[in-house]
Amino acid sequence: MYKKIAKGVSYVLHPVFLPSLLVIALKLLAPLPVFYVFLSQKLFLFLFAFIACYTMVIPLGFMYLQYKMGLIQDFELSLRTERPKVYLFTSGFYIALAYFLNAKGSVFMPTAVIIATMAVLIFGLFLFNFFDKISAHTAGSAGTLGIFVALFIRYGDDHLLPVILGLVIAVGLVASSRLYLGAHTMKQVVLGSLWGLVVGFVGVFNFMKL
Repeated sequence: MYKKIAKGVSYVLHPVFLPSLLVIALKLLAPLPVFYVFLSQKLFLFLFAFIACYTMVIPLGFMYLQYKMGLIQDFELSLRTERPKVYLFTSGFYIALAYFLNAKGSVFMPTAVIIATMAVLIFGLFLFNFFDKISAHTAGSAGTLGIFVALFIRYGDDHLLPVILGLVIAVGLVASSRLYLGAHTMKQVVLGSLWGLVVGFVGVFNFMKL
């Protein structure tokens, strides 16, 4: 029972899904003038589809191709040696997406900053992986928390407080799930959480211009 719950948490809050979930959260839960208020419903759906393609569909497709070629043994990237090429490939697509969005005008700039922040987070995991198998799950969830904390401090929107509380719980659930499944050690989970939280906060707090 507990193992199924842990696996469910790990799958639902898998890092590859987080950018798409984050965009939906910002649309529904963060009533900030810098996010999507000037976009029509059709344009927002196009933006969401574009982000989902670059941050979810293409990375998953790359992983599936690697799996079929026998270069990785599972989609969890259980072996540390399998992770660098996936992280590097994924961070490259995030950077390309951030550059494209930023070039399309100020209305897309906040999203570009968030995607670029995530690119830095993933590239950091690529570097750390040469020393230890840092948890990408906790880095991603804590990075999302750091982003919302930075938005709250920067814009003082009280509507973000329940979101932040929910994300604190989510980070705890993800960390507990990874430990319960034996996917990571406590050190790897803590380092992933700290890296994600710092990068998410610093990236948005310092570079969000509006």
